[in-house]
Amino acid sequence: MKDQFSMATKSTKASGAGHIRYRGFTLIELMVTMAVASIVMAAIFSVYTGLTRSYTTQNAAADVQQAVRATIDFVVDDIMMAGYDPGHKAGAGFVTASATTMQFTSDRNSNKNIDDSDDERITYLYEPGNERLLHILYEGTGAEDSETFIENVTDLSFAYLDANGNPLTTPVPVDDIRTVVISIMVAEPAGREGMIERKYTTQVRCRNMGI
Repeated sequence: MKDQFSMATKSTKASGAGHIRYRGFTLIELMVTMAVASIVMAAIFSVYTGLTRSYTTQNAAADVQQAVRATIDFVVDDIMMAGYDPGHKAGAGFVTASATTMQFTSDRNSNKNIDDSDDERITYLYEPGNERLLHILYEGTGAEDSETFIENVTDLSFAYLDANGNPLTTPVPVDDIRTVVISIMVAEPAGREGMIERKYTTQVRCRNMGI
């Protein structure tokens, strides 16, 4: 009797064990999960792309601003020396003054002469076709002494004012120049945002002119 009961119990357990089912994901659940995951990934990618573009744009803008400021600072220092002539014998001053070209001299070594050395004869020449500003030293010896000062210059102009702050018109009377107005615009590629442009305008007082 005991053996028969034991066999019946085992039979019942074995029979029940055959009906245990492990439930997994259905096809619809998988599709919904994939759709939600795709939406989340798309949102993350959109935010990441926006941040990347903003970072690239800000970097490009900072590079342009730095390049423009460095260029202006250098040009300003040179212009402030225009006409420096402590012995009043060298005849230093502006030689050429137009919207795209500016040449001036200074007796930096105080030898009462304008030499083709020691940065005493300086020319700034803007080439719109090449989008660059040339810095030319010792112009009398030729173009081999010229260097590209800054590139990607989309616009640049020089303007001139007299002692009363009045604009000097073309042809500019070089002896009347007391202030130079520099306006420069430089562009820098910024990926998908295209080109970033920054414009800078400043006035430089020619402290050695008219003394």
